[in-house]
Amino acid sequence: MTQPAVEAEIAILGAGIVGAACAWHLARRGRRVVLIDRAMPTAGTSGACDGYVSISSKKPGLVMAMAAESKRLYPEVVADIGRDVDYRTCGGLLLVEDPVTLDQLEERAAGVRSYGFDMHHLDRAAMLALEPNLSPALHGAFRCPGEAIVSPYLMALGQVARAVDRGAATLWEAEPTGFEMAGDRILSVDTSRGRVRAEQFVFAAGVWSGDLGRMLGLDLPVIPRRGELVVTARTPGIATHYLMSANYLLAKADPDAALRSSDPLVRIGHGFCLEVNALGQCIIGSTRAFVGYDRRTTPEGVAAIVREAVRRLPALARVPMLRSFAGLRPYVPDKLPIVGRSGRIPNLLVATGHEGDGICLSVVTGDIIADLATGRAPRLDVAALTPDRFPPLDATVAAKSARAA
Repeated sequence: MTQPAVEAEIAILGAGIVGAACAWHLARRGRRVVLIDRAMPTAGTSGACDGYVSISSKKPGLVMAMAAESKRLYPEVVADIGRDVDYRTCGGLLLVEDPVTLDQLEERAAGVRSYGFDMHHLDRAAMLALEPNLSPALHGAFRCPGEAIVSPYLMALGQVARAVDRGAATLWEAEPTGFEMAGDRILSVDTSRGRVRAEQFVFAAGVWSGDLGRMLGLDLPVIPRRGELVVTARTPGIATHYLMSANYLLAKADPDAALRSSDPLVRIGHGFCLEVNALGQCIIGSTRAFVGYDRRTTPEGVAAIVREAVRRLPALARVPMLRSFAGLRPYVPDKLPIVGRSGRIPNLLVATGHEGDGICLSVVTGDIIADLATGRAPRLDVAALTPDRFPPLDATVAAKSARAA
């Protein structure tokens, strides 16, 4: 029988920014944690995205409430990490491209204000006074001055490092291959690098969470949704805020529009967003498409991203485009993340399916998971996010993947 590679109180499967946040919170509370990844930290989605820590881009309701709590927690976590993760408050502008959307955007702004964050309308003149490189064809913007950006890569690595400082173990390039069960509880996970025993397990594997669920007969319907981005040369002063168009929110919220529309931009799920990183480079996005696990960029997607960015920020026409890349967002069909304890497997917690909100929501998700793992009431009622909202898979699926003890 394979001997345990590691023993811990809590085993976390997945070392992206969500798994890293879970490890940080749990290790800070004195729990013996092992963090396991099929590759390396940030090898997946967290290493292939921008870093908007935003509330204004969230739909009013539970996700917006999570964003508000996460934004309050972020500075505390960054300070504890004790290294530069390129975190800074830059403010965000939600660009008004059609006056017809003003009432909808004001409703969103009211939601943001209800959580204690400012968001207010700027007319065209006020918008251009703040961001003179924006196109005067725009109809103004809604400004949320408290929005921030972070390097997802550095933030995830920083949390992993601090968890290790507090005694967490790590196991990289460890592909999960099956679970040892005793009744309805997990005893251990077998990986390509050995067996790991733990008292509790956390699934935080992003777009690969469904594979873990199937090993246990659980339906965790996380689907990869590819997003393409473009990186420019350094161009200081081109913009000071994070910029986002309202159609970004529409593309995010209505994936079926790509099937209904004849508009090429809608069909590729385009929505304009732009971040100026700590190096002065613009990270410009984005598209949204269901193409399985294909992380290749497309000529059509990159061309649309560049063309639509220049239309909104004409000064970009003079800036060299250096490279493009794509990442896979963990999308859930009901458009809510999966966060909570399984009622079917009582020592399993799940933290996945945040799609494009994972960078912002990671910090509060880790806090919620740590509360649940240690028997505390979480700061938010996340019952609506339970993994039990999906019916279980056929029992034969679990029998093929998980060995009975």
